Amino acid sequence: MADPLLKLNEFQLSVLREIGNIGAGHAATALSVLMQKDIEMNVPRVHVVPLNEIDEVIGGAEQLVVGVFLRVEGDFPGSMFLMIKMSSAKMLLKILFGTEKDSDEFSELEMSALMEIGNILGGSYLSAFSDFTGANLHPSVPALSIDMAGAM
Repeated sequence: MADPLLKLNEFQLSVLREIGNIGAGHAATALSVLMQKDIEMNVPRVHVVPLNEIDEVIGGAEQLVVGVFLRVEGDFPGSMFLMIKMSSAKMLLKILFGTEKDSDEFSELEMSALMEIGNILGGSYLSAFSDFTGANLHPSVPALSIDMAGAM
């Protein structure tokens, strides 16, 4: 049986984009406060793809990424992934801590910060989705993985 999410029409995708836009706005505000910097954002892109094709959205199976995983609990249980290219993760950490990263290894503090960023972004999206639909949704504690996108 085909996954009905793979057959969303343009209107349904635009609704998801708008929810993403609202959630991204909330997340940008929260990150701006956390980082004490202005945050610029673009309108989020919405990709509905089978799970085995997610790596292609971020640049291919061999792209090194930081992945934050959140279980979605409540009225519509599910999962959320935030995949950040390694270069973007290093940039976020540089802004937060003021130091350059030469290696692809992170300290416990840096990993905790990346999980919190994922928590803020995921929670902001779920909050916007809840506001839009009236559904009761909340994220689990985040989990972090650093690996190639195809391995996630």
